[in-house]
Amino acid sequence: MKTSQLVLLPIAFALTAGAAFAEGPIEGNEVFNFQSTLSRAEVQAQVAPAYQADQIARGEANPAQAQATVVASGLTRAQVLAEAAEARRLGVVVRGELQPVATPEQAELIRLAGLRAVQGNAVVQGQGSVQVN
Repeated sequence: MKTSQLVLLPIAFALTAGAAFAEGPIEGNEVFNFQSTLSRAEVQAQVAPAYQADQIARGEANPAQAQATVVASGLTRAQVLAEAAEARRLGVVVRGELQPVATPEQAELIRLAGLRAVQGNAVVQGQGSVQVN
């Protein structure tokens, strides 16, 4: 090929590609033309009471929502760890979108594992009866 063809061909492609985008304004361009009627201080003054009343979320949840989900538990750390290990062993731990449901027998095994963790070497059998080794 001649040198002129090697130079003109990319230029022609660039010009035709540019014409394809010349149809209209870029979507969302109206955001850049926004003119506020309030000053920064006025906006901050309007928002401050909402922040103080926890009506505006910070991050993914506001403090009022976070406090509403706090659940008090009567279980010790050892019980929770033992029950979690037993649930994992039985395969009833949620993984991704799979949400297995423990059978009543599995739920009892998980509860007993937590009680064994609290009582040390005691063997727990049934609803509340304890047999010491």
